[in-house]
Amino acid sequence: MSGSQFINIVDVIRHSFRHLNPYLIDHGERVAYILMKMLQDTTFYSKQEKQDIFMLGLLHDIGAYKKEEIDSMLSLDMDDSVEHSIFGYLLFRTFSPLADYADVILYHHHCNAQYYPAPINNYHRDIAKLIYLADRIDIFCTLNNTSELGTFFEHYSDSIFSPFLIRWFHETNGRFRLLEQTRSGEYQEELASYIRNNFFLSEEQSHDYLMTFIFSVDFRNEFTALHTSYALHISKNIADALHLPPTICKTIQLAVLLHNIGKISIPSLLTSSDDYDRYMQDLYRGSTLDITREILSGAVDSKILHTIEDSFALLECWSNNRPVHEVPSPATEIVALSYLISNRLTADLNVSLRHYPKLLAHLRKKYQECQMDDTILIALEKNFDEITKKTQDSCTQVLHTYQHMMDEHSYLNTLILHYNHYNSKYHPSTSIR
Repeated sequence: MSGSQFINIVDVIRHSFRHLNPYLIDHGERVAYILMKMLQDTTFYSKQEKQDIFMLGLLHDIGAYKKEEIDSMLSLDMDDSVEHSIFGYLLFRTFSPLADYADVILYHHHCNAQYYPAPINNYHRDIAKLIYLADRIDIFCTLNNTSELGTFFEHYSDSIFSPFLIRWFHETNGRFRLLEQTRSGEYQEELASYIRNNFFLSEEQSHDYLMTFIFSVDFRNEFTALHTSYALHISKNIADALHLPPTICKTIQLAVLLHNIGKISIPSLLTSSDDYDRYMQDLYRGSTLDITREILSGAVDSKILHTIEDSFALLECWSNNRPVHEVPSPATEIVALSYLISNRLTADLNVSLRHYPKLLAHLRKKYQECQMDDTILIALEKNFDEITKKTQDSCTQVLHTYQHMMDEHSYLNTLILHYNHYNSKYHPSTSIR
């Protein structure tokens, strides 16, 4: 596990990407592996810098979620779309522990360009070039015979990839059989060992990476932007009102954040409340929970996964007005409560819980119909005004963050459209070591 001892966030991200798109299965980790081996013996970068570059490689396509973005990335068109780079940049800059490297994500497809109001220095530009090289190598070898890679390099040498980088890759491939390892899948054991022995993240770093990843899915439209945030802040405020021990509070917070991670497998292109209702129905089907299990098994503390599974079962009882025969743990009940409340609020896109005077009556009815002990519900009722205000304040900030990111996303995309209309993609190559 990471420094938090509750979650291996690197493995959570790796496992999640495998459900994003069948053509992108393991792409990020193969790119990270190529970078890891290329940097293995160089003394130019420190150990920490190598780990940072590894994470940039793993997450370089975190902004890609829409089908058209993924299709563009998978085409070998060297004038491919960069919309996912813009969104990834905004995610990194806003949430990740590597905010200082956000410009690397922004420029990792247009490495030699300079058209954004986010200047990139030569140090970061060199990292962007490395990542793009590894990215194109993996995409090319996924779509073509590896023996044709030399011809691909000859075609784009100087214009896109520096001869130095190409030689560096060839030398590393000759020593470590990179292409054989990535094609056969043998690299995964070495990759897992590297992660296990080198990544000791603090709780804060793990949390920030997790938020970066969660919002890479949630910040796609206004219907999903607040869903996890409501649940997160409601659960925290209920747990605080009950004065629960720190270990239980930590389990609750991670269970809430990871509760719906299986949603990465379903589309979130929502334009109406009807779309959102269908999305929620898909989200709580058993197949989504199965994917959540696949992603989290072995990557999080078993208590977290059990809490998520039990909360799904409790939500199903509430949905079908079925008696709850086994008393749920406080963590399970709070996670389920937070999502039941969040699900009712999000469809109306309203950040104010005070607009729901019937909410407590609805919850009281559910507890009665399902024959549940109401100790936690009573605590919620007693502290409802305070919980409401804290949740409202926190989620208003999240909504403002979402709106600001979307405004900047639109602005940066407008710049790239203007740039591509008047200029070729790449300026003459800048020097690289």
